[in-house]
Amino acid sequence: MKSILGTLGFSLLGSLIPIFNVEVYLIAIATQIPSSAVIPVSIAAGAGQTLGKIVWYHASARSMDLPFVQRRFEKPKFKAQYERWERVINGHPWAGAGITFASGLIGFPPLLVIGAIGGALRMNQAVFISMIFLGRTLQSWAILIGLVSFFELTPLFH
Repeated sequence: MKSILGTLGFSLLGSLIPIFNVEVYLIAIATQIPSSAVIPVSIAAGAGQTLGKIVWYHASARSMDLPFVQRRFEKPKFKAQYERWERVINGHPWAGAGITFASGLIGFPPLLVIGAIGGALRMNQAVFISMIFLGRTLQSWAILIGLVSFFELTPLFH
């Protein structure tokens, strides 16, 4: 239970403050957990990172109402770029979902950027949250299952 709560907390922190690298944490915790804990710890990692990106989403969405951001919309180039991305993300929900899922799973484009863009473009929150959760949970599972299996099979780590 400590590994699940610890992972949830660290993942939330790492999602808010990128210097706290969740992948490095998962490598470390893989040495401490049995294979039976891989799925719950993966879910905790996905949930923590998703919660952090929800904070980024709402902060970015609210920042769009700030005067200095509104002044940027007076520039035709900025407004055109914003509207183009808004059409891609909101006009083609599968594209937004795919980009967000890929970001969650492989980290490209960077999830921090997607969190901010998702909020700024007011992406559908259900899609945003579910794709990040699914991508990050699967990424965490892949990291953990490989390492935990290796550590359990290697006599040096018993």
